[in-house]
Amino acid sequence: MTGAALSGGAVPRLIVVSPHLDDAVLGCSGLLVQCPGSVVCTVFAGEPDAPMSTPWDAACGFADSREAMRVRREEDDRALSLCGAQAVRLDFRDAQYGATPSVDDVAEALAAQFARFPGYVPVCPLGLWHSDHELVGAASRRLLGSGRLARCIAYEDAIYRAMPGVLSAGFKRLEHERLRAHALRADAFGPRAANGFTALKRRAVQAYASQMRAFETIPPDAVRAEHYWRIAPR
Repeated sequence: MTGAALSGGAVPRLIVVSPHLDDAVLGCSGLLVQCPGSVVCTVFAGEPDAPMSTPWDAACGFADSREAMRVRREEDDRALSLCGAQAVRLDFRDAQYGATPSVDDVAEALAAQFARFPGYVPVCPLGLWHSDHELVGAASRRLLGSGRLARCIAYEDAIYRAMPGVLSAGFKRLEHERLRAHALRADAFGPRAANGFTALKRRAVQAYASQMRAFETIPPDAVRAEHYWRIAPR
């Protein structure tokens, strides 16, 4: 998974791990559009057995969790279609709905998805600040540390990376677990790699209309350049 391997020859397909139904587009849609036919695997795409209401869903304009997850899946379908990607969704519930899974459970579920798509390049979030993001990051690092995943590309979790000290804390976790991070240049993904807030990314982000309603605008950090890292054991 060197830069040459990414930019030379056939365009690779990716399996991008997204904690929630918007994180992959917010954090790495610039990469997704360079690799059409890629997969976005959303970890927390399940819903409670019985409808429930939460402050975040209310801010998004939803009556309950059932409506929230139905509409959010529809929004995700539209956004991923713009990026040329297909969706895979796991049934874990995000933190606002309770029943948070263990790191081992998420690691096993991700390993099964990586096995379903041999030859696809794994792309995982660094796993910053938010408890769900940290859990997904920990599961990815567990697979790397155990050798079940030889290496992966990591993207910086949009919004949370902008918080003071959060990104540096993420790199300290990698160092503590004896993992190395090497920055990837934009041209590692091909000469047409777009790393700004393109018109296409704006459309894809705006497809998550409910989330933008709660944020009241497109989060400023989503406009910043995307950054990627090659992660591998020392």
